[in-house]
Amino acid sequence: MFTYPKFDVEITREIDPETLGWPERGKAQDDSGLGGNRCYADLRGLTWDEADRVARLECELVARIESASDPVAEYAAIEDELYETDADVYGLDLGVASAVIALSAVGCVPCASCNAGAFGGSHHEGYPLVVFFARPAASELLLEAAAEAEIGIAGGDSLVAYADDIRKMMRFASCMRARSSLFRAARSNIARPVSSSKFEPERDTGQSKLDFGS
Repeated sequence: MFTYPKFDVEITREIDPETLGWPERGKAQDDSGLGGNRCYADLRGLTWDEADRVARLECELVARIESASDPVAEYAAIEDELYETDADVYGLDLGVASAVIALSAVGCVPCASCNAGAFGGSHHEGYPLVVFFARPAASELLLEAAAEAEIGIAGGDSLVAYADDIRKMMRFASCMRARSSLFRAARSNIARPVSSSKFEPERDTGQSKLDFGS
């Protein structure tokens, strides 16, 4: 039976809208290395239909691992399957894929992610995370979704959403989905006010295709 690992990380939630950055024009395209990620690829502008598809697939694959008599072998088999059809989860790690695509759907720019070996294997990060850029208008909603999912979120120019349990990252995607209309209103500059006086109306920019493997 599969047992979820608990990651040793302190959970905090704080966003200062005035420090948030945004990629300059042309800096979020494929192979740009955005956020220092040499495997970065552009996943901007994905829709909620696509986010829902990835979330459903991720849940199905995780359920296979949970019910497998040999979870390690099952995860290895799933990785092989995903390698054969890379577009299914855009080359993202299982467990953080739905959060990455949901962040794209709410108008953020994801630039790195890792499941920290939550299902096995050797991974670079010590706990599950997604690094992304966000507009000030999304700050309050991101904090609300993070609090409901019981994950951490913090940063400066860019933000990091992270968790001590991989299941909470998938829950974060669901919490953002539940607020999709509010995020849409915020992008139209008609949502609840934020504390930054420097907010500029958001421009649609394409979005990022990440390849965040281990």
